[in-house]
Amino acid sequence: MRVLITGASGATASQLLPMLSDEPGNEIFCADLAVPARPNWHQCDLADRDQIDALLSTVRPDRIYHLAGTFSNDYETDYRCNVAATKNLLDGCLALNLACRTLLIGSAAEYGWVSAAENPVAEDHPLDPVNVYGLTKVFQTHLMKAYVAVHRLDLVMARTFNLMGDGLSNQLFVGRLQEQIRAYLSGQIARIKVGNLDSKRDYIAIGQAAAHYRTIMNRGHSGEVYNVGSGESLPIRELLTRLLMTHGIPPEAIETLPAANVNKLDIPDIYANIEKLLRL
Repeated sequence: MRVLITGASGATASQLLPMLSDEPGNEIFCADLAVPARPNWHQCDLADRDQIDALLSTVRPDRIYHLAGTFSNDYETDYRCNVAATKNLLDGCLALNLACRTLLIGSAAEYGWVSAAENPVAEDHPLDPVNVYGLTKVFQTHLMKAYVAVHRLDLVMARTFNLMGDGLSNQLFVGRLQEQIRAYLSGQIARIKVGNLDSKRDYIAIGQAAAHYRTIMNRGHSGEVYNVGSGESLPIRELLTRLLMTHGIPPEAIETLPAANVNKLDIPDIYANIEKLLRL
């Protein structure tokens, strides 16, 4: 089985790679914007159609884990990576007539505002994003549905909630907090600065999410979306406390800042209904 992983330098891929490498018969190929000098690693800008065609022509994968993505909330940046790159990947598979299965990664941000009564939120909940990142992920979901219906591509989607673990981008709360914790422990900063701690989110360890991705790839039904989360609501304040305790940092080190964007809509609580995933 020839398996291609895009976004292979990211935190999720670092957990997924060993799992897939341990499966007998798998030959793993990795792609990212910048890559180490290792066998089967390919530099590729997925938003460049010529580059993606060259990659797919070389690898000719049986399976693709499309982990590449951005969450900058800048429209041009996120559209280029989350929508245009995904379309290039799917069009490349069509052009080369590849009979491969592709896993796409969606986001809980696609759901947008969710009331307390609507939790835990299921996959058939209306998609109503409240930020640019969520909007581009909705576009990606519609791409998947169209390419399954029109072109009969074999696509499945993991709609992931919030990841927790090492190596996350500082554009995410956990990654940003970990960066500050390292700086605090090394004496570079005297205070760890955070924003609103009153909201609640569904957090899942990166390794667990990667294992669910493999399950969805192996058993998911083509054209279907599967929530990937813990199925539980965790107060951000409690998550912060846990991380501080792990590193022996006193609560007094925390400084809570006022909201930088008063117009930003902060969803009080959202967590996943994972019954569909568990049925796999």
